[in-house]
Amino acid sequence: MNTLLQDVENLMRDVAEQEVLSRFGRLERTDIQAKRGPGDIVTKADLEAENRLIEGLSKLLPESTTVGEEECFHNPDLLQRLSSGQPVWVIDPLDGTGNFAANKPCFAMICALIENGQTQMGWILDPVAGVCAQVQRGRGVYIGGQRLTITPPDDLEHMTGSLGDGTRKKIKALKEAGEPGLPLHLVRYHCCGREYLDLLVGKIHFAHYGGALMPWDHAAGTLMIEEAAGYARLRKDKSLYISGRYGQGDQLLLAPNEHTFDALGKVLSNV
Repeated sequence: MNTLLQDVENLMRDVAEQEVLSRFGRLERTDIQAKRGPGDIVTKADLEAENRLIEGLSKLLPESTTVGEEECFHNPDLLQRLSSGQPVWVIDPLDGTGNFAANKPCFAMICALIENGQTQMGWILDPVAGVCAQVQRGRGVYIGGQRLTITPPDDLEHMTGSLGDGTRKKIKALKEAGEPGLPLHLVRYHCCGREYLDLLVGKIHFAHYGGALMPWDHAAGTLMIEEAAGYARLRKDKSLYISGRYGQGDQLLLAPNEHTFDALGKVLSNV
């Protein structure tokens, strides 16, 4: 299985170079299509990269099946594969498509291997920086052969975190009013994969997500946070994220530890 970790990373790097980076800053209007509404788009890079990844991953593990973000847009029933007994590759070929289409170098490629409903392995690649994190359940998370452990500042007032636009505005207003105990800086990359990578290396310290919590966004990253001694749980009951539980209106909070998770929960409950 260690060979599989490297084989998948090599595949992702090849596909990213050939199908994603080759199109970055070079998209034509016909290369961009609308999906569900304004701001929800797919590009030729998404589609071609997903096709290449599905083909390559299926060869690496012939008994497996796939769940790709773009193929699920056209056939949501494919998500039922997550509850099957087969190994399932969950693929986000281009996370941060809006950034990519706007020529912003903040996007990622994400892949997870799920068996019996549990994420067993995961990969997040930043194609621009050439950085790839890989994780295996029970064996840690690594970037470039170095095992990662999250080591945060001591308190919220020294932390930077990712929150939604509306929540950031409310906390900013509270800070300006003199409210103590609030985070130092707040950001939003509009790319989960890049945020997960920066959480692992300490550039940001927490993140909060709502909405559908689709597995191609969070299956790999939540396992990485847990394997790096962090705390990735659902807000309402501190349960672990499960790839098959999507579209339930849950909120996912990523924190360096349970203490910070609780402190952030109090802050978020008051905004």
